Amino acid sequence: MAILSFSMTKNEFLKGNKTVTRRKWSDRHFRMWINLWENSRYIHDAWDNIPIAGGRKIGEFRLTEKPYRERLADMPVEDLTAEGGMCSSLDDFYQLIGMSETDIVTVIRFEKL
Repeated sequence: MAILSFSMTKNEFLKGNKTVTRRKWSDRHFRMWINLWENSRYIHDAWDNIPIAGGRKIGEFRLTEKPYRERLADMPVEDLTAEGGMCSSLDDFYQLIGMSETDIVTVIRFEKL
């Protein structure tokens, strides 16, 4: 089982409003998530922060799709709601996460358990 930290979007995750997350991960970390999917390991832990920073488990989630990579510019506007609904535009979202539309991110789609 792996973990994802939802420090910025803890409340959205707990309410079930967040069903996708985008992360800037190394190739190695991305490959780990692909391997989890390919080995039918779909259920993982959600944390409010990373464990080394004193985080705690806040729930579990199930992957609903194989993780993939995309340019932020290719993010569908409908995903603003799935990302928790905190932003009203893609530009606001890029600013919130501190990235630009040219960045490549890993997309993790899930359902809260």
